[in-house]
This record gives sequence, structure tokens and C-alpha cells, in this order.
Amino acid sequence: MIKQLFDLKIVKLLFFLMEDFEETDFSGICTQMSFYLLLAFFPLLLFLISFIGSFIKPFESYLYEILEAFLPNLSYDYVTSLLDSIISQVSGSHYSLILVAFFFSSLAARAIMVGINQTYGRKETRTLKVIWLYSFLFTILFTVAILLIAFAYLFSADVGAVIFEKIGLYTYYYPVLSFFAVVFSWIVSTFIFNMIYVMAPAQHLKFKSGLPGALFATLGLNIAFRIFTLFINHSTKYSTLYGSLGGLFALMVAIYFICVILNLGGKINLYWSLYQDKAFFI
Repeated sequence: MIKQLFDLKIVKLLFFLMEDFEETDFSGICTQMSFYLLLAFFPLLLFLISFIGSFIKPFESYLYEILEAFLPNLSYDYVTSLLDSIISQVSGSHYSLILVAFFFSSLAARAIMVGINQTYGRKETRTLKVIWLYSFLFTILFTVAILLIAFAYLFSADVGAVIFEKIGLYTYYYPVLSFFAVVFSWIVSTFIFNMIYVMAPAQHLKFKSGLPGALFATLGLNIAFRIFTLFINHSTKYSTLYGSLGGLFALMVAIYFICVILNLGGKINLYWSLYQDKAFFI
């Protein structure tokens, strides 16, 4: 009985998505978002390296490990080589780099806000100043979240090594640390996505109304990027077709996947709010 009810809800969700895609131009929204996210991708990474790197010295290598885990080898080599080149050229103007990178990285937050608002099918009623203010706040929130993840990971690495060595279980230290890092990052990611889904629309949702989409976005991004990375890494035709630009094109596809999953999470929240809570907006 429970399985039949679950299947029925899935079918209703699929029909809802098919109808809503046509009304809101889902593919167009994702394309617009991916364009602005691509423009803001490198400034965001530069801002994280230059700002968080001021507090946590090994953060750059930690960030590169994350990029290596989620990006195909072609894209990882392209991104890291470009970042190293830019950082080496602007090493003398540290604070100006932080300010400029922060401003351009906020374009990503603004694109997500506009895209999610369109995904919900809402008319934008906020002024341009308010939109930019929210963009800055979301960028700061994301930076703080990354900072917390880095602090938690490094702190647990130092303290955990001592604890596991004292109790004689040092061989289990690295698996436990990896598990902790994954769980903590997933919790923080879910919280960030939930805040985006709640605050990005022109009319804010209830806090609990953003949880279904936030959970979907967290799981979806992790699963989709693992599959995408495996596919590109084991595809010899991809690098043959695009040559030296293969890394850039793979990055563009990856960013488009991010936009698709984010907007699908918004659609799930829309369905959940309309058909479960019976009250879409506060």
C-alpha cells in the first residue's frame, strides 16, 4: 500500500514537472543561470582562496582536492592551471583581488536568485538594490559555510589524530575522518540550499518548504558529478573532439548540470508546497 502511494506521488510529480517545464521555459532558465555562473566561477574560487586562505593556509590545497573529486581530469587541469596563473600574477595586490573577486562572484548568487524566482513562476517585485544586497549576503553565507567546513575538517584532522592514537585505533582514523567530512559537508550543503530556496524568491517560502529541494540538490549534485566525472574521464573521444578546449567545455557542461539540479530542486519545492502544505507562500 505504501509502495503504491509512493509510486502515485512520483507519477504526479513527473506530470507536474512536464507541465511546468513548458510554462516557465525550464531549459532557458538553466541556460541563463549557467552563463552567469560560468562568469562567476573563477572569481568565486579566487575569492575563496585569497580570503579563506588568509585564515587557513592549507585551504588552497584542500579546495583543489574538492575540485579534483568533482571535476573531470580535463576540467581540473584547466581550472587549476588558470587559477595558479592568475594568483601568481596578482600576488602583490591581495586585498584588491579579494574585493574584485567578491564582487564578480556575487554574480553567481544573483543569477541563482533570478533563476529560482523564475523557476517558482513568481514576478520579481524587489528593487535592484535589494537584489544586489541579497547577492552579497548569499555570497558571504556561502563563504562562511566553506570556512566552517574547512575549519571542521582541519580541526578534526588534528584532534582526531591525537584521539585515535591515544586509544590505539589509528588505523581507523582516515576512514572515520573521511566519513565525518562527507557528512558534515552534506549537512552544511543542505542548509545552504535550503536558505537559497527559502530566500531567493521574491516572496519567501516557509523554512520547511525548502527542505525537499535542498535534500534533492545535495544528493543530486554529488551523484550527478560522480557519474559525469567517470564518463568524461573514461571517454577518449571527448578530448579528441575538443582538443585543448576539452576542459573548458566539460566545465561548461558541469555548470549547466548544477543549474538543472538547482532548478529541479525548486520545482520539487513548488510541488511539495502546493500539494503537501496546501499553503505555498507565507
